[in-house]
Amino acid sequence: MKRQFQFWLEAIQVKWLVTAIVIYFAFTGSSLQVLILPQESRYDEAVLRQNQLAETYVDLVSLDIEKAIINLNTQLEELDSLETVFKSRLLQSSRVNAIFPVIDRYCTSTLLKVITLEPMNQTRSLDKDYQAHLIRLSAIGRYPDFLKFLGVLEKHKEWILIDEMSVKPLENENYGRYDLTISVITAKEGKS
Repeated sequence: MKRQFQFWLEAIQVKWLVTAIVIYFAFTGSSLQVLILPQESRYDEAVLRQNQLAETYVDLVSLDIEKAIINLNTQLEELDSLETVFKSRLLQSSRVNAIFPVIDRYCTSTLLKVITLEPMNQTRSLDKDYQAHLIRLSAIGRYPDFLKFLGVLEKHKEWILIDEMSVKPLENENYGRYDLTISVITAKEGKS
């Protein structure tokens, strides 16, 4: 009886020892996940920020003001040239309907059949000087021809931008219906 009692006592002690070890590792692992790893990532971010600030400080200290002015003037000239290009691509006609024959001609030349080409009677203000007039275009044709049409639109000297587009295949797998919302950019009235 004494041996059996001692056997059970040892079994219970081993069980509690194993349980204690499992609880210890579970607690240590969860502490690592919850307490230590987030702090380590915050520490890494702080070190990275500190290094970036140190680099910025070195750049500012070593910065030559005259070179900075020359650089800013160069950037200003680039922006001015981009603004000139932007303005040169605005719709030149005061009437938005003047672009319809151009779009129709592009559809015809790329073998697309126009179903709908009409103004949406909506404008979207781009800023205080410019606005976009919306046009609805629906056409049917082969997908390679539609890609040619997009290429022709992209090369047009004035802004003809695609705001929305949907492509629906037709019964003949080689053909599809292309519904587009096109915007044409113009200067607002009284602005040039």
